[in-house]
Amino acid sequence: MRVWLLVSLAVVVSMLGEGCATKPDDTQAKTEPQPAMRALGQPVAPPSQPAEPQEGSNESIGLQIRRSLDLDPAASAGIVVEVDAGKVTLRGSAPNFAASSRAEAAAHSATGVKSVVNQIIVKGPTVIP
Repeated sequence: MRVWLLVSLAVVVSMLGEGCATKPDDTQAKTEPQPAMRALGQPVAPPSQPAEPQEGSNESIGLQIRRSLDLDPAASAGIVVEVDAGKVTLRGSAPNFAASSRAEAAAHSATGVKSVVNQIIVKGPTVIP
């Protein structure tokens, strides 16, 4: 009984001495790429910036209009901007006529716009006759 206890204790101690992690082979370390390291004081490369859409493209027109509309998010929250070959279609809903007119003006002021179709539904106060 004591022999069995001593043997199991020796096995446990040897396992703890080695640790759970396996040691990598030299061939394995050579094939795995190592992360790039920089020395203290060296500048960090700036994060890559997403490319701006080309001027006059549908994406750039929509982005210009959306940026203008986002200046007043409460008024333009329900407005959807669609652009196809320079033709802008405004859809959705606006809380009042002024918000609808501002969205149309923002669409007309964007560079590359050929025409604007305003299909915004104005949700004004309901009046009971």
